[in-house]
Amino acid sequence: MQGFIKFFSTIFTVISVFLSSLSPVTINPETAGLDISFLEYPKEAIITLEEAGLTEAEFTGRASAELAEYVQSGGYDDINGITVSPYYTAKIGDRDIPVYASMVFIRSDDTGTLHSFSEVYVDPDSDFSFNIELTSGSVKLKNAVVLPEKLGVEAECKKGVVTASINKTGIYTFLFNGADQHYGYTLFVREKVDEDAEIAAYIEEYGEDNVWVLDKGVYQYDYVNLVGMNNLVIYLRQGAYVMANHLYDIDCAEDENKYFEPSAPGDNAIGLTRYPFLNFYNCNNIILTGRGVIDMTRLDRRERRGVVFTSCNNIDISDIKIINSPEWSFISYGCTDVNIEDVDILGHRGNCDAFAICNTKNATINNCFARTADDEFEVKALGGTMDTENITFTNCVAWGGYARCFGVTGEVCKKISDITFRDCAVIYRDGVWDNDRIGSLVVVAEQCLGSIDGVRFENIEIFRDEGRAILVKVYDEEAEGFEIKNIEFKNITYSSYMRSKIAGTDSDTNTVQVKLENIEANGFSVARKGLRFIVGDFCDVSFKR
Repeated sequence: MQGFIKFFSTIFTVISVFLSSLSPVTINPETAGLDISFLEYPKEAIITLEEAGLTEAEFTGRASAELAEYVQSGGYDDINGITVSPYYTAKIGDRDIPVYASMVFIRSDDTGTLHSFSEVYVDPDSDFSFNIELTSGSVKLKNAVVLPEKLGVEAECKKGVVTASINKTGIYTFLFNGADQHYGYTLFVREKVDEDAEIAAYIEEYGEDNVWVLDKGVYQYDYVNLVGMNNLVIYLRQGAYVMANHLYDIDCAEDENKYFEPSAPGDNAIGLTRYPFLNFYNCNNIILTGRGVIDMTRLDRRERRGVVFTSCNNIDISDIKIINSPEWSFISYGCTDVNIEDVDILGHRGNCDAFAICNTKNATINNCFARTADDEFEVKALGGTMDTENITFTNCVAWGGYARCFGVTGEVCKKISDITFRDCAVIYRDGVWDNDRIGSLVVVAEQCLGSIDGVRFENIEIFRDEGRAILVKVYDEEAEGFEIKNIEFKNITYSSYMRSKIAGTDSDTNTVQVKLENIEANGFSVARKGLRFIVGDFCDVSFKR
Protein backbone atom coordinates (compact mmCIF):
# COMPACT_ATOMS: atom_id res chain seq x y z
CA MET A 1 0.00 0.00 0.00
CA GLN A 2 1.40 3.36 -1.00
CA GLY A 3 1.20 6.22 1.44
CA PHE A 4 -1.02 7.37 4.21
CA ILE A 5 -3.95 8.40 2.03
CA LYS A 6 -4.40 4.90 0.73
CA PHE A 7 -3.78 3.48 4.19
CA PHE A 8 -6.58 5.31 5.90
CA SER A 9 -8.98 5.21 2.97
CA THR A 10 -9.16 1.44 3.52
CA ILE A 11 -9.78 1.47 7.27
CA PHE A 12 -13.53 0.99 6.91
CA THR A 13 -13.42 -1.29 3.84
CA VAL A 14 -13.55 -5.03 3.46
CA ILE A 15 -9.96 -5.39 4.74
CA SER A 16 -11.24 -4.77 8.24
CA VAL A 17 -13.15 -7.54 9.95
CA PHE A 18 -15.41 -6.04 12.52
CA LEU A 19 -16.52 -8.11 15.43
CA SER A 20 -18.54 -7.33 18.50
CA SER A 21 -18.73 -4.07 20.41
CA LEU A 22 -15.48 -2.95 21.98
CA SER A 23 -16.98 -2.39 25.41
CA PRO A 24 -14.72 -4.01 28.04
CA VAL A 25 -15.76 -7.44 29.22
CA THR A 26 -16.28 -7.12 32.97
CA ILE A 27 -16.09 -9.98 35.42
CA ASN A 28 -19.34 -10.47 37.28
CA PRO A 29 -18.90 -8.75 40.66
CA GLU A 30 -21.56 -10.95 42.23
CA THR A 31 -19.53 -14.08 41.54
CA ALA A 32 -15.97 -12.78 41.73
CA GLY A 33 -16.18 -9.51 43.63
CA LEU A 34 -13.96 -7.90 41.02
CA ASP A 35 -14.18 -5.10 38.52
CA ILE A 36 -11.59 -5.82 35.87
CA SER A 37 -11.54 -6.35 32.12
CA PHE A 38 -9.13 -8.25 29.93
CA LEU A 39 -7.41 -8.05 26.55
CA GLU A 40 -9.05 -10.10 23.83
CA TYR A 41 -8.03 -10.34 20.18
CA PRO A 42 -10.29 -11.08 17.18
CA LYS A 43 -10.95 -14.76 16.60
CA GLU A 44 -10.18 -14.25 12.91
CA ALA A 45 -6.60 -13.32 13.83
CA ILE A 46 -5.88 -15.76 16.63
CA ILE A 47 -6.03 -19.52 16.15
CA THR A 48 -4.62 -22.51 17.95
CA LEU A 49 -1.65 -24.52 16.74
CA GLU A 50 -4.04 -27.40 16.15
CA GLU A 51 -6.23 -25.25 13.91
CA ALA A 52 -3.11 -24.28 11.97
CA GLY A 53 -2.23 -27.94 11.54
CA LEU A 54 0.98 -27.57 13.55
CA THR A 55 2.42 -29.38 16.50
CA GLU A 56 4.25 -27.37 19.12
CA ALA A 57 7.55 -28.91 18.01
CA GLU A 58 6.90 -28.07 14.36
CA PHE A 59 6.07 -24.48 15.16
CA THR A 60 8.85 -23.68 17.61
CA GLY A 61 11.28 -25.58 15.41
CA ARG A 62 11.01 -22.75 12.89
CA ALA A 63 13.28 -20.69 15.16
CA SER A 64 15.90 -23.42 15.59
CA ALA A 65 19.48 -22.30 14.96
CA GLU A 66 20.05 -25.59 13.15
CA LEU A 67 18.20 -24.08 10.21
CA ALA A 68 19.85 -21.79 7.69
CA GLU A 69 19.96 -18.21 8.97
CA TYR A 70 17.39 -16.79 6.57
CA VAL A 71 15.11 -19.80 6.98
CA GLN A 72 15.23 -19.49 10.76
CA SER A 73 14.24 -15.83 10.52
CA GLY A 74 11.91 -16.11 7.54
CA GLY A 75 8.26 -15.13 7.51
CA TYR A 76 5.29 -17.48 7.44
CA ASP A 77 1.59 -17.01 6.79
CA ASP A 78 -0.14 -20.14 8.10
CA ILE A 79 -0.40 -18.68 11.60
CA ASN A 80 -0.02 -15.16 12.97
CA GLY A 81 2.56 -13.98 15.45
CA ILE A 82 0.11 -14.30 18.33
CA THR A 83 -1.63 -17.62 18.90
CA VAL A 84 -3.66 -19.23 21.62
CA SER A 85 -1.22 -20.50 24.23
CA PRO A 86 -0.92 -24.30 24.10
CA TYR A 87 0.51 -24.31 27.62
CA TYR A 88 -1.84 -22.51 29.98
CA THR A 89 -5.35 -21.64 30.93
CA ALA A 90 -5.97 -18.83 33.43
CA LYS A 91 -8.77 -17.72 35.70
CA ILE A 92 -9.41 -14.68 37.83
CA GLY A 93 -12.22 -15.30 40.25
CA ASP A 94 -14.66 -17.55 38.43
CA ARG A 95 -13.91 -16.12 34.99
CA ASP A 96 -11.56 -17.57 32.37
CA ILE A 97 -9.21 -15.01 30.85
CA PRO A 98 -7.49 -15.45 27.47
CA VAL A 99 -3.91 -16.70 27.42
CA TYR A 100 -2.00 -15.90 24.24
CA ALA A 101 1.51 -16.79 23.12
CA SER A 102 4.17 -15.56 20.73
CA MET A 103 7.36 -17.19 19.47
CA VAL A 104 10.65 -16.23 21.13
CA PHE A 105 14.22 -17.52 21.02
CA ILE A 106 16.41 -19.16 23.65
CA ARG A 107 20.07 -18.62 22.89
CA SER A 108 21.40 -21.07 25.46
CA ASP A 109 20.07 -24.02 23.45
CA ASP A 110 19.39 -22.22 20.14
CA THR A 111 15.73 -23.17 20.00
CA GLY A 112 12.40 -21.45 19.72
CA THR A 113 9.70 -21.51 22.37
CA LEU A 114 6.41 -19.80 23.10
CA HIS A 115 6.08 -16.97 25.59
CA SER A 116 2.56 -16.93 27.03
CA PHE A 117 0.79 -13.81 28.28
CA SER A 118 -2.47 -12.30 29.43
CA GLU A 119 -3.39 -8.67 30.00
CA VAL A 120 -5.98 -7.38 32.45
CA TYR A 121 -7.16 -3.86 33.22
CA VAL A 122 -8.05 -2.46 36.62
CA ASP A 123 -9.73 0.70 37.81
CA PRO A 124 -6.90 3.16 38.58
CA ASP A 125 -9.00 4.98 41.17
CA SER A 126 -9.79 2.03 43.42
CA ASP A 127 -7.93 -0.47 45.51
CA PHE A 128 -8.02 -3.95 44.08
CA SER A 129 -6.83 -7.42 44.87
CA PHE A 130 -7.34 -10.61 42.91
CA ASN A 131 -5.96 -14.11 42.63
CA ILE A 132 -4.84 -15.45 39.29
CA GLU A 133 -4.94 -19.19 38.81
CA LEU A 134 -2.82 -20.92 36.15
CA THR A 135 -3.23 -24.51 35.06
CA SER A 136 -1.62 -26.51 32.29
CA GLY A 137 -2.42 -29.69 30.45
CA SER A 138 1.03 -29.98 28.89
CA VAL A 139 3.49 -28.51 31.40
CA LYS A 140 4.06 -29.90 34.86
CA LEU A 141 3.91 -26.81 37.06
CA LYS A 142 6.09 -26.71 40.14
CA ASN A 143 8.59 -24.43 41.86
CA ALA A 144 6.93 -21.26 40.58
CA VAL A 145 8.67 -17.90 40.92
CA VAL A 146 7.26 -14.46 40.06
CA LEU A 147 9.59 -11.75 38.76
CA PRO A 148 10.72 -9.01 39.22
CA GLU A 149 11.27 -9.76 42.88
CA LYS A 150 10.68 -6.10 43.79
CA LEU A 151 6.97 -6.64 43.12
CA GLY A 152 6.87 -8.87 46.19
CA VAL A 153 4.58 -11.54 44.74
CA GLU A 154 4.91 -15.18 45.73
CA ALA A 155 3.23 -17.95 43.79
CA GLU A 156 1.78 -21.07 45.40
CA CYS A 157 1.85 -24.33 43.48
CA LYS A 158 -0.39 -27.19 44.57
CA LYS A 159 -1.21 -30.24 42.49
CA GLY A 160 -0.13 -28.48 39.32
CA VAL A 161 -2.22 -25.37 39.92
CA VAL A 162 -0.39 -22.07 40.43
CA THR A 163 -2.02 -19.17 42.24
CA ALA A 164 -0.73 -15.70 43.04
CA SER A 165 -2.30 -12.63 44.61
CA ILE A 166 -2.02 -9.35 42.71
CA ASN A 167 -2.87 -5.96 44.22
CA LYS A 168 -1.08 -3.40 42.06
CA THR A 169 -0.41 -2.68 38.42
CA GLY A 170 2.77 -4.06 36.94
CA ILE A 171 4.42 -6.63 34.69
CA TYR A 172 4.48 -10.04 36.40
CA THR A 173 6.50 -12.84 34.83
CA PHE A 174 6.09 -16.41 36.06
CA LEU A 175 8.78 -19.06 35.71
CA PHE A 176 8.34 -22.72 36.59
CA ASN A 177 10.24 -25.95 37.10
CA GLY A 178 13.58 -24.55 38.18
CA ALA A 179 13.06 -21.28 36.29
CA ASP A 180 12.89 -23.02 32.93
CA GLN A 181 13.01 -20.52 30.05
CA HIS A 182 10.74 -22.58 27.83
CA TYR A 183 7.42 -21.95 29.53
CA GLY A 184 7.42 -18.31 30.62
CA TYR A 185 4.14 -16.54 31.31
CA THR A 186 3.67 -12.79 31.78
CA LEU A 187 0.62 -11.14 33.29
CA PHE A 188 0.31 -7.48 32.34
CA VAL A 189 -1.81 -5.59 34.87
CA ARG A 190 -2.54 -2.11 33.61
CA GLU A 191 -4.99 0.69 34.16
CA LYS A 192 -8.42 0.46 32.60
CA VAL A 193 -9.36 3.21 30.15
CA ASP A 194 -12.60 4.26 28.56
CA GLU A 195 -11.64 4.11 24.90
CA ASP A 196 -14.68 6.02 23.69
CA ALA A 197 -13.97 8.82 26.15
CA GLU A 198 -10.30 8.92 25.18
CA ILE A 199 -11.13 9.13 21.49
CA ALA A 200 -13.71 11.86 22.13
CA ALA A 201 -11.15 13.88 24.07
CA TYR A 202 -8.62 13.53 21.26
CA ILE A 203 -11.21 14.64 18.70
CA GLU A 204 -12.04 17.69 20.80
CA GLU A 205 -8.35 18.61 21.02
CA TYR A 206 -7.11 17.71 17.53
CA GLY A 207 -10.26 17.71 15.38
CA GLU A 208 -12.08 14.73 13.90
CA ASP A 209 -10.01 14.69 10.71
CA ASN A 210 -6.80 14.32 12.75
CA VAL A 211 -7.93 11.37 14.87
CA TRP A 212 -7.69 8.11 12.92
CA VAL A 213 -9.25 5.12 14.66
CA LEU A 214 -8.86 1.44 13.85
CA ASP A 215 -11.68 -0.47 15.45
CA LYS A 216 -11.52 -4.04 16.65
CA GLY A 217 -10.82 -6.22 13.64
CA VAL A 218 -8.15 -7.48 11.25
CA TYR A 219 -6.20 -5.15 8.93
CA GLN A 220 -3.55 -5.91 6.33
CA TYR A 221 -1.17 -3.39 4.75
CA ASP A 222 1.97 -3.42 2.65
CA TYR A 223 3.31 -0.51 4.64
CA VAL A 224 2.15 2.82 6.04
CA ASN A 225 4.05 5.98 5.12
CA LEU A 226 3.37 9.22 7.00
CA VAL A 227 5.46 12.21 5.92
CA GLY A 228 5.12 15.77 7.16
CA MET A 229 2.09 15.04 9.31
CA ASN A 230 1.30 17.29 12.28
CA ASN A 231 -1.08 17.06 15.23
CA LEU A 232 -2.19 13.52 14.44
CA VAL A 233 -3.62 10.75 16.65
CA ILE A 234 -3.61 7.13 15.48
CA TYR A 235 -5.72 5.05 17.84
CA LEU A 236 -5.69 1.25 17.66
CA ARG A 237 -8.60 0.12 19.78
CA GLN A 238 -8.31 -3.01 21.87
CA GLY A 239 -8.56 -5.87 19.40
CA ALA A 240 -7.28 -3.94 16.36
CA TYR A 241 -4.94 -6.47 14.75
CA VAL A 242 -2.67 -4.95 12.11
CA MET A 243 -0.65 -7.30 9.89
CA ALA A 244 2.16 -6.60 7.43
CA ASN A 245 1.91 -8.10 3.95
CA HIS A 246 4.87 -10.06 2.63
CA LEU A 247 6.08 -8.68 -0.72
CA TYR A 248 9.77 -9.53 -1.12
CA ASP A 249 11.48 -12.89 -0.73
CA ILE A 250 14.67 -12.40 1.29
CA ASP A 251 16.38 -15.79 1.19
CA CYS A 252 20.01 -14.73 1.57
CA ALA A 253 22.17 -11.68 2.32
CA GLU A 254 22.32 -10.72 -1.36
CA ASP A 255 18.52 -10.44 -1.46
CA GLU A 256 18.56 -7.70 1.17
CA ASN A 257 19.68 -5.19 -1.48
CA LYS A 258 17.73 -6.71 -4.34
CA TYR A 259 14.44 -4.91 -3.83
CA PHE A 260 14.07 -1.13 -4.00
CA GLU A 261 11.06 1.11 -3.35
CA PRO A 262 11.95 4.27 -5.30
CA SER A 263 10.36 6.87 -3.04
CA ALA A 264 11.55 5.31 0.23
CA PRO A 265 15.02 6.96 0.49
CA GLY A 266 13.48 10.41 0.40
CA ASP A 267 10.97 9.56 3.11
CA ASN A 268 13.31 8.62 5.94
CA ALA A 269 16.48 10.01 7.49
CA ILE A 270 18.48 6.81 7.92
CA GLY A 271 19.00 5.73 4.32
CA LEU A 272 16.43 2.94 4.09
CA THR A 273 15.68 1.83 0.53
CA ARG A 274 12.46 0.08 1.53
CA TYR A 275 9.82 1.56 3.78
CA PRO A 276 9.53 0.48 7.38
CA PHE A 277 6.15 -1.10 8.01
CA LEU A 278 5.02 2.00 9.90
CA ASN A 279 7.08 5.00 8.83
CA PHE A 280 6.95 8.52 10.30
CA TYR A 281 9.23 11.13 8.77
CA ASN A 282 9.40 14.85 9.50
CA CYS A 283 6.29 14.73 11.65
CA ASN A 284 5.32 16.77 14.70
CA ASN A 285 2.95 16.15 17.60
CA ILE A 286 2.09 12.53 16.85
CA ILE A 287 0.24 10.13 19.15
CA LEU A 288 0.26 6.39 18.42
CA THR A 289 -1.79 4.62 21.06
CA GLY A 290 -4.37 2.00 21.92
CA ARG A 291 -4.31 -1.67 22.87
CA GLY A 292 -3.92 -2.95 19.34
CA VAL A 293 -1.20 -5.10 17.78
CA ILE A 294 1.28 -4.57 14.97
CA ASP A 295 2.27 -8.04 13.72
CA MET A 296 5.06 -8.48 11.15
CA THR A 297 5.31 -12.26 11.25
CA ARG A 298 4.64 -12.65 7.51
CA LEU A 299 7.71 -10.62 6.52
CA ASP A 300 11.05 -12.24 5.75
CA ARG A 301 14.13 -11.34 7.71
CA ARG A 302 15.16 -7.73 6.95
CA GLU A 303 12.30 -7.27 4.51
CA ARG A 304 11.36 -4.12 6.42
CA ARG A 305 12.05 -2.49 9.73
CA GLY A 306 9.23 -2.09 12.20
CA VAL A 307 7.89 1.17 13.63
CA VAL A 308 10.29 3.97 12.72
CA PHE A 309 10.27 7.67 13.59
CA THR A 310 12.94 9.84 11.95
CA SER A 311 13.29 13.64 12.17
CA CYS A 312 10.15 13.89 14.30
CA ASN A 313 9.24 16.01 17.33
CA ASN A 314 6.83 15.58 20.24
CA ILE A 315 5.99 11.90 19.87
CA ASP A 316 3.86 9.79 22.23
CA ILE A 317 3.61 6.01 21.80
CA SER A 318 1.65 3.95 24.30
CA ASP A 319 -0.08 0.63 24.96
CA ILE A 320 0.55 -1.11 21.63
CA LYS A 321 2.26 -4.48 21.12
CA ILE A 322 4.83 -5.02 18.38
CA ILE A 323 5.22 -8.64 17.33
CA ASN A 324 8.01 -10.39 15.46
CA SER A 325 9.60 -7.55 13.52
CA PRO A 326 12.05 -8.78 10.87
CA GLU A 327 14.58 -6.08 11.82
CA TRP A 328 14.76 -3.39 14.56
CA SER A 329 11.27 -3.29 16.02
CA PHE A 330 11.13 0.35 17.14
CA ILE A 331 13.50 3.17 16.14
CA SER A 332 13.67 6.84 16.93
CA TYR A 333 16.35 8.76 15.02
CA GLY A 334 16.87 12.50 14.84
CA CYS A 335 13.87 13.00 17.12
CA THR A 336 13.18 15.23 20.11
CA ASP A 337 10.72 14.85 22.99
CA VAL A 338 9.74 11.20 22.69
CA ASN A 339 7.56 9.43 25.26
CA ILE A 340 7.00 5.66 25.19
CA GLU A 341 4.73 4.03 27.76
CA ASP A 342 3.33 0.50 28.25
CA VAL A 343 4.64 -0.79 24.92
CA ASP A 344 5.53 -4.48 24.67
CA ILE A 345 7.73 -6.13 22.05
CA LEU A 346 8.12 -9.85 21.39
CA GLY A 347 10.13 -11.51 18.64
CA HIS A 348 12.29 -14.53 17.88
CA ARG A 349 14.33 -13.29 14.92
CA GLY A 350 17.90 -12.11 14.86
CA ASN A 351 18.24 -8.32 14.50
CA CYS A 352 14.73 -7.68 15.87
CA ASP A 353 16.13 -5.23 18.45
CA ALA A 354 13.32 -3.94 20.63
CA PHE A 355 13.72 -0.22 21.48
CA ALA A 356 16.53 1.49 19.57
CA ILE A 357 16.82 5.11 20.70
CA CYS A 358 19.27 6.74 18.29
CA ASN A 359 20.43 10.35 17.87
CA THR A 360 17.48 11.45 19.98
CA LYS A 361 17.10 14.16 22.60
CA ASN A 362 14.71 14.08 25.55
CA ALA A 363 13.10 10.65 25.60
CA THR A 364 11.37 8.63 28.32
CA ILE A 365 10.63 4.92 28.07
CA ASN A 366 8.50 3.67 30.95
CA ASN A 367 6.82 0.42 31.97
CA CYS A 368 7.68 -1.49 28.81
CA PHE A 369 8.44 -5.19 28.28
CA ALA A 370 10.71 -6.81 25.72
CA ARG A 371 11.65 -10.40 24.97
CA THR A 372 13.55 -10.48 21.69
CA ALA A 373 16.45 -12.27 20.02
CA ASP A 374 18.74 -9.23 20.03
CA ASP A 375 19.35 -5.99 21.94
CA GLU A 376 16.37 -4.71 23.86
CA PHE A 377 16.55 -1.27 25.53
CA GLU A 378 19.44 0.34 23.71
CA VAL A 379 20.88 3.78 23.10
CA LYS A 380 22.97 4.55 20.03
CA ALA A 381 24.39 7.48 18.08
CA LEU A 382 24.52 6.68 14.38
CA GLY A 383 25.97 8.99 11.76
CA GLY A 384 24.46 12.41 11.14
CA THR A 385 24.51 15.71 12.99
CA MET A 386 22.45 15.05 16.11
CA ASP A 387 23.82 13.83 19.45
CA THR A 388 21.95 11.51 21.80
CA GLU A 389 21.14 13.04 25.17
CA ASN A 390 18.72 13.00 28.11
CA ILE A 391 17.23 9.53 27.67
CA THR A 392 15.55 7.82 30.65
CA PHE A 393 14.31 4.25 30.96
CA THR A 394 12.20 3.40 34.03
CA ASN A 395 10.27 0.35 35.22
CA CYS A 396 11.15 -1.66 32.12
CA VAL A 397 11.53 -5.44 32.01
CA ALA A 398 13.86 -7.29 29.65
CA TRP A 399 14.24 -10.95 28.76
CA GLY A 400 17.21 -11.16 26.44
CA GLY A 401 17.51 -14.11 24.10
CA TYR A 402 20.70 -13.18 22.30
CA ALA A 403 22.59 -9.98 23.05
CA ARG A 404 22.15 -7.08 25.51
CA CYS A 405 19.30 -5.93 27.74
CA PHE A 406 20.00 -2.32 28.82
CA GLY A 407 22.68 0.13 27.83
CA VAL A 408 24.69 2.00 25.25
CA THR A 409 25.44 -0.41 22.44
CA GLY A 410 27.39 -0.50 19.23
CA GLU A 411 27.43 2.72 17.26
CA VAL A 412 28.82 5.78 19.04
CA CYS A 413 29.37 8.08 16.08
CA LYS A 414 28.25 11.21 17.95
CA LYS A 415 28.20 12.22 21.61
CA ILE A 416 25.98 10.24 23.96
CA SER A 417 25.24 11.86 27.33
CA ASP A 418 22.86 11.88 30.29
CA ILE A 419 21.41 8.38 29.95
CA THR A 420 19.54 6.72 32.84
CA PHE A 421 18.26 3.18 33.42
CA ARG A 422 16.33 3.11 36.71
CA ASP A 423 14.05 0.64 38.53
CA CYS A 424 14.35 -1.92 35.74
CA ALA A 425 14.72 -5.70 35.72
CA VAL A 426 16.25 -8.49 33.68
CA ILE A 427 14.47 -11.84 33.78
CA TYR A 428 17.07 -13.78 31.78
CA ARG A 429 19.92 -13.05 29.40
CA ASP A 430 21.56 -16.06 27.84
CA GLY A 431 23.84 -14.97 25.00
CA VAL A 432 27.54 -15.84 25.46
CA TRP A 433 28.81 -15.67 21.87
CA ASP A 434 31.17 -12.76 22.66
CA ASN A 435 31.55 -11.96 26.34
CA ASP A 436 33.60 -8.84 25.64
CA ARG A 437 30.71 -7.41 23.65
CA ILE A 438 27.43 -8.41 25.33
CA GLY A 439 25.90 -8.44 28.80
CA SER A 440 22.80 -7.40 30.76
CA LEU A 441 23.92 -3.84 31.62
CA VAL A 442 26.44 -2.53 29.15
CA VAL A 443 28.32 0.46 27.86
CA VAL A 444 30.03 -1.02 24.82
CA ALA A 445 31.30 1.21 22.02
CA GLU A 446 31.96 -0.56 18.73
CA GLN A 447 32.20 2.51 16.47
CA CYS A 448 34.10 5.19 18.33
CA LEU A 449 33.72 8.50 16.51
CA GLY A 450 31.91 10.31 19.34
CA SER A 451 32.04 9.99 23.13
CA ILE A 452 30.03 8.73 26.11
CA ASP A 453 29.58 10.95 29.15
CA GLY A 454 27.08 10.17 31.90
CA VAL A 455 25.31 6.81 31.96
CA ARG A 456 23.58 5.72 35.18
CA PHE A 457 22.22 2.29 36.06
CA GLU A 458 20.28 2.37 39.34
CA ASN A 459 17.99 0.02 41.26
CA ILE A 460 18.17 -2.88 38.84
CA GLU A 461 17.73 -6.59 39.52
CA ILE A 462 18.96 -9.36 37.23
CA PHE A 463 17.48 -12.75 37.94
CA ARG A 464 19.97 -14.69 35.85
CA ASP A 465 22.65 -13.89 33.30
CA GLU A 466 24.43 -16.73 31.51
CA GLY A 467 27.40 -14.48 30.84
CA ARG A 468 28.38 -11.06 32.23
CA ALA A 469 25.87 -8.96 34.13
CA ILE A 470 27.91 -5.75 33.83
CA LEU A 471 30.24 -4.89 30.95
CA VAL A 472 31.95 -1.61 30.08
CA LYS A 473 34.36 -1.69 27.16
CA VAL A 474 35.76 0.10 24.14
CA TYR A 475 35.20 -2.61 21.53
CA ASP A 476 37.13 -0.93 18.74
CA GLU A 477 40.79 -1.83 18.36
CA GLU A 478 41.46 1.30 16.31
CA ALA A 479 39.88 3.77 18.73
CA GLU A 480 42.12 6.66 19.82
CA GLY A 481 41.25 9.40 22.28
CA PHE A 482 37.81 7.93 22.95
CA GLU A 483 36.10 8.74 26.26
CA ILE A 484 33.72 6.65 28.35
CA LYS A 485 33.30 8.60 31.58
CA ASN A 486 30.90 9.29 34.43
CA ILE A 487 29.41 5.79 34.27
CA GLU A 488 27.62 4.72 37.48
CA PHE A 489 26.19 1.42 38.67
CA LYS A 490 24.24 1.78 41.92
CA ASN A 491 22.01 -0.67 43.79
CA ILE A 492 22.43 -3.54 41.36
CA THR A 493 21.63 -7.12 42.34
CA TYR A 494 22.36 -10.03 40.06
CA SER A 495 23.19 -13.67 39.52
CA SER A 496 25.57 -14.46 36.66
CA TYR A 497 27.75 -17.30 35.48
CA MET A 498 30.66 -15.03 34.57
CA ARG A 499 32.38 -12.14 36.28
CA SER A 500 31.42 -8.65 35.30
CA LYS A 501 34.05 -6.66 33.50
CA ILE A 502 35.24 -3.08 33.12
CA ALA A 503 37.87 -3.38 30.45
CA GLY A 504 40.72 -1.30 29.20
CA THR A 505 41.70 -0.94 25.56
CA ASP A 506 44.78 -1.46 23.46
CA SER A 507 45.36 2.28 23.33
CA ASP A 508 46.34 4.28 26.41
CA THR A 509 44.70 7.38 24.86
CA ASN A 510 41.20 6.08 25.60
CA THR A 511 39.42 6.77 28.89
CA VAL A 512 37.14 4.36 30.75
CA GLN A 513 35.78 5.75 34.04
CA VAL A 514 33.24 3.88 36.16
CA LYS A 515 31.82 4.17 39.66
CA LEU A 516 30.23 1.20 41.47
CA GLU A 517 28.08 1.42 44.59
CA ASN A 518 26.08 -1.23 46.42
CA ILE A 519 26.57 -4.08 43.98
CA GLU A 520 25.47 -7.56 45.04
CA ALA A 521 26.70 -10.44 42.89
CA ASN A 522 25.36 -13.93 43.50
CA GLY A 523 24.56 -13.13 47.11
CA PHE A 524 27.85 -11.40 47.90
CA SER A 525 28.43 -7.68 48.28
CA VAL A 526 31.26 -6.59 46.01
CA ALA A 527 30.92 -2.81 46.12
CA ARG A 528 29.19 -1.47 49.22
CA LYS A 529 30.45 2.09 49.02
CA GLY A 530 31.65 4.17 46.11
CA LEU A 531 34.24 2.14 44.22
CA ARG A 532 35.90 3.84 41.29
CA PHE A 533 37.69 2.29 38.34
CA ILE A 534 39.88 4.00 35.79
CA VAL A 535 40.36 1.08 33.41
CA GLY A 536 40.65 -2.38 34.87
CA ASP A 537 38.76 -5.58 35.53
CA PHE A 538 35.86 -5.66 37.94
CA CYS A 539 36.29 -9.00 39.70
CA ASP A 540 33.09 -10.14 41.35
CA VAL A 541 31.87 -13.59 42.36
CA SER A 542 30.80 -15.90 39.54
CA PHE A 543 27.74 -18.10 39.88
CA LYS A 544 28.38 -21.85 39.87
CA ARG A 545 26.20 -24.05 37.68
